[in-house]
Amino acid sequence: MKKFFIASLVGAIIVYVWSALSWIVLPIHTHSFHYTPKQDTIMSVLNKSSLGNDMYMLPNADNRNAGMFDSKYMKAQQENHEKAMGKPFAMLIYNNSFDMPPIQMVIGIIIDLLAVMCATIILVMAKDKLVTFFMRWWVVMVIGFIVALNSYMLEWNWMGFPWHFVKGEIIDTFMEWGLCGAWLSWYLGRK
Repeated sequence: MKKFFIASLVGAIIVYVWSALSWIVLPIHTHSFHYTPKQDTIMSVLNKSSLGNDMYMLPNADNRNAGMFDSKYMKAQQENHEKAMGKPFAMLIYNNSFDMPPIQMVIGIIIDLLAVMCATIILVMAKDKLVTFFMRWWVVMVIGFIVALNSYMLEWNWMGFPWHFVKGEIIDTFMEWGLCGAWLSWYLGRK
């Protein structure tokens, strides 16, 4: 059990540190978000709009009081979809205050720890089959591949996330899981 927790904790630290380096030090995310010279005007309009901290799609049908399988909302959404076809749209994540409280860092490491614990469980359960370093490492890389396909690539395909953003996220995913996989493969392969 001790080996499991050490493997997971160190793996989570590797993932967390790579992510920090990627966003703060390395140029991977320099162009993830683009600048507009009209940002002050846009922010002024948004600040006067009384928006709550949330994610918005513009245009969108009013879903504030919609229930599950709400036929009125589904009809309004279909009409909105038809009316918006071929026209500009925007996705907006709005927060009333730009800050990064320490709890966000704590939550980040907890999420990384849970993800690495899942990978560690897979490696431990399959230890009799995964007898070489590279077999274990490839299993962890497949996890990273699944994460990239089932999150960032779906966002690119369905939600229109731009490739310059998605590319950085995919690079991070492969690097995090590659480095973490190397650690887990070495540490869990020791006798």
